[in-house]
Amino acid sequence: MKNPKSKDQLLLPSEDAIMRWAFEHSSNAELITGLDHRIRRANQAFFELFGFSYDETIGQHAGQLLHSQTLGSELREQIIQALELKGMWKGEVINYSKKGVEMPSLLSVNAIKADHGEKVGYLGIIIDLTERKKMEAQIAQGEKLSQIGESVATLMHEIRNPLTGISMNVFMLERKVVSCEFAESGHKESVRLISKEVKRLEALVKNALDYARNTECHPERVFLGSFLGELKNLVVHQSEKHGVAIHIAPVAENISAFFDPDLMKQVFINLVQNAIEAAVNSPERFVRIHVATAESSDWRSLSSSSKVLLLSVDNSGDRIPENVVRNLFKPFISTKREGIGLGLATASKIIRQHHGVLAHSHIHDAPFSTRFSVALPL
Repeated sequence: MKNPKSKDQLLLPSEDAIMRWAFEHSSNAELITGLDHRIRRANQAFFELFGFSYDETIGQHAGQLLHSQTLGSELREQIIQALELKGMWKGEVINYSKKGVEMPSLLSVNAIKADHGEKVGYLGIIIDLTERKKMEAQIAQGEKLSQIGESVATLMHEIRNPLTGISMNVFMLERKVVSCEFAESGHKESVRLISKEVKRLEALVKNALDYARNTECHPERVFLGSFLGELKNLVVHQSEKHGVAIHIAPVAENISAFFDPDLMKQVFINLVQNAIEAAVNSPERFVRIHVATAESSDWRSLSSSSKVLLLSVDNSGDRIPENVVRNLFKPFISTKREGIGLGLATASKIIRQHHGVLAHSHIHDAPFSTRFSVALPL
């Protein structure tokens, strides 16, 4: 006589139920198609990622729905052959959301077979690579900027030596001309202007050398509440001067991260000052600083735990034009009358030293329109 099934065994769901649950609740976008590649089923992650409704999805050709028919004919043929010979294919493709947003994706397609071995359809798993591609681009840019930095350091050292001699002689000339009662007013003004421009060049050379220099990073455990309180004290004068209100969202006492507090203050002073300058031109002059933690497989290339700390600075100013956005973190590119465009480039370099990412985004959270975010691994 067989032993009666235990209570636990009786409560176990069927294997089919387990598979259905895994499909529906997967964090990756998944879909099932027939042999004709028309979608028979899609999970919630698919609808959320691409923005299509159930009715817009079911029955549609997967490639046509996601515009992945833009694949080259050679690659499409490779996929078909791989599915016929091996029953699977994996690679990177470009898909498009319902709104037409380009989405680089890792696509894995596996044949679904019936119990007797006959192929009856395909299971497609799509992983969004958008954030990963952004991070890879920043890493590549960082390597390129590192090479530029070395060249800049050499050039700035060569400029600084004769500039020091010029500065000393201009200083002596200025003292002599100013104290000379017979000197013409035009000569005094000329010397004054030369002296002013020499000092400006000295400041620019110093900034360029600071950017090119490899700054040592001394990370320590920092509690975000205290850090943001100190930051506000450092920027409150400028915010009051421009009539811009700064709001720091409450931070839990136990939220902390591992970074160099002095270098990170340098980063956020720059971000907040830029935000204040942008907010001045808006009817509602607001800057918001907030902290959050996030956990997602999208962050796996940045953090082994898939957990990151997000520190964001939002402002109510006008959106940054796309042609400017493309060059935001490049050195020596600036839309300001003064400076040489090293603020964001230096900030980005510091964040890379912390194995993090500095990014810009447009937001729709009135009155805020622009966000700069720092993601640090946890």
